Amino acid sequence: MSTSASMPSAQPPFPQEQDRAPLSRRTFMAAAAVTAAGSALALPGQASAEPGGHHGANRVEVTWSSESTAPGFAPKSATWYTDPATGLAAVAHKLSRQGDLELTASGRDFGTVINVDPAKTYQRMLGVGVSMEDSTVHNLSLMSKGARTKALRALFDPHHGAGFDLTRICFGTSDFTHGEFYTYDDGPADPTLSRFSIQRDIDNHIIATLKEALRINPELTICGTAWTAPAWMKDNNSLIDGHLLDEHVPTLARYYRKVVQAYAAQGIHIHAVTPQNEPGWPAGHYPSMLVSAQQAKRFVEELRKEFDAHGITTRIWAWDWNFGDTGTYLGDMFGSRDAGYTDTYRDTDGIAWHDYSGDPRTMSLMKTSYPDLDMVLTERMLWGTDGADRIARYLRSWSTGYISWVTLLDQNRATQNFGVPDPTPFVQSLDDRDVYWALPEYYFFAQFSKFIHRGAHRVFSDYGNTGTVTTVAYRNPDGTIATVVVNGTATAQDFTLRSGRRQLTHTLPAKTVGTYVWTQPGSRGTTTDAYAAIQAEAYDDASGVAVEVTGDTGGGEDIGSVGDGDWVEYGKVAFGGTAATQVRVRLASGAADGTGGRIDVRLNSRSAEPVGSIAVTGTGGWQTWATKSTAISGVTGTHTVYLTFASDQPDDFVNVNWFAFDH
Repeated sequence: MSTSASMPSAQPPFPQEQDRAPLSRRTFMAAAAVTAAGSALALPGQASAEPGGHHGANRVEVTWSSESTAPGFAPKSATWYTDPATGLAAVAHKLSRQGDLELTASGRDFGTVINVDPAKTYQRMLGVGVSMEDSTVHNLSLMSKGARTKALRALFDPHHGAGFDLTRICFGTSDFTHGEFYTYDDGPADPTLSRFSIQRDIDNHIIATLKEALRINPELTICGTAWTAPAWMKDNNSLIDGHLLDEHVPTLARYYRKVVQAYAAQGIHIHAVTPQNEPGWPAGHYPSMLVSAQQAKRFVEELRKEFDAHGITTRIWAWDWNFGDTGTYLGDMFGSRDAGYTDTYRDTDGIAWHDYSGDPRTMSLMKTSYPDLDMVLTERMLWGTDGADRIARYLRSWSTGYISWVTLLDQNRATQNFGVPDPTPFVQSLDDRDVYWALPEYYFFAQFSKFIHRGAHRVFSDYGNTGTVTTVAYRNPDGTIATVVVNGTATAQDFTLRSGRRQLTHTLPAKTVGTYVWTQPGSRGTTTDAYAAIQAEAYDDASGVAVEVTGDTGGGEDIGSVGDGDWVEYGKVAFGGTAATQVRVRLASGAADGTGGRIDVRLNSRSAEPVGSIAVTGTGGWQTWATKSTAISGVTGTHTVYLTFASDQPDDFVNVNWFAFDH
């Protein structure tokens, strides 16, 4: 992408850049005090962790960030707006580099044991970042040039800042905007789009801010969407609520194509778009629009034609709404694997998600249903170490990235049209707009963005347990392994990270996130031991299942949403020379009386004759676990193992935590 184009002559200067007075002594001292707390006028974490350093053999680099221990400064508390400096003074770790650890020979368990297997890989990382919606950009524009640059460096600089490399923008305005609502073609009906212009984005400093962010981090990837089409494309002729009119589906596709072209003319490449922000949500008091599944299906097909006809490589991500609101929407758009996917499926590159209802397991379910599509979490902010664990769950559920929503509000929570939002990662001072505070969430996000690099592959790691520690792990393009460990409990937690023949042991303080980075000296190899518990979520391929946090003894994850015709695949399972004679499956079922099915164990093909079958009946609940077994014919050697699921009922009927073979 181009990042060197000069600011267009039509671009108005940022306010106060030419004649801003020097800081008064009072303002300077206030800023200095906040700087000492870790934020204003200085790059948060500047003197702390640096990504991508030299990793010697068996050396582990450790970086911590933690919540505040000050009374009244719990995550999400409104007190963060009124007195952020006090809360930050009680934050022990802000991307704080700890002493290096050493990988030692695997041995004694120390606390919770987390197995990491770099040989088993999943999705690639696109990025982690924050939104650049109008409210954030407007508050940045109130800063002097130098202070604004420092704030943008704190966000996007990969070496001296958080290294955020993914951001989301709004095509027109959202609820978080400082001025009146607008689109790029307001006024009477204009089917030819003769009035189309992004001049308001130029006037509102969005273009200039993105250009500066790109100069700081040329790898910054930008995605965008509209909260509404122009009012004349809707049945209520308003930017608020209303339905998209069928006759304007092709018009809206041309509109989106023109957005991408207009940004490209400014030197800004739009990596991906979604057809509509929250297509099932009539907001009531800010820009929104209802778009049916059939309209979205037509829109994607029309937009792909527009992009192809004009040589545009921008990707299309469907949905852009909640885990809990999908219903049949995506099925109506894409069809199914069994029935044959629609053209819309082939015209789509991914599915974007928000997290205001439902559970991240929906992403893993959709990944098995639509394996060619990327999953991307494009909007949600959660707070504290619970928020960090939620990010880990997004990533463990196949998301290729994470974008926090709303980056910078001032101490009056301005400017926006939402109401009373919760704290943002940056909070701007009302006394001096150059002063801002970086809240703990900024550092928690950076625990992922600084150490998990674009192109990294997620690798297998045990999830752990929210009562002790939880994790997600990646193998970076340079070969380093980065494991994020979250302790959301009120006490310090001992844990072991074990990978192949090496392990590290450590104690993570209460309410702290740690990232552990090392160069992998070896792994468990390319086979899986048939006689150890094989975690159900560690599959190589699957259809129809979802990964969820389990309530079984020991914590971790299981596979759920399992119904008739679903299957999971595990490659290179090694039985050795002594024949296996039994298979055990740890399962739970909350299926109604009379609903059941079976689990068939097959080798090397989903259509092979089963070597064993286990009947499934209700266990009393979806998290009420039982271990069931069956004899199998003698199996030796190394095989691909399939668990296939059959039921005479249409509903889901079983969850599986693990399975193992016995001699």
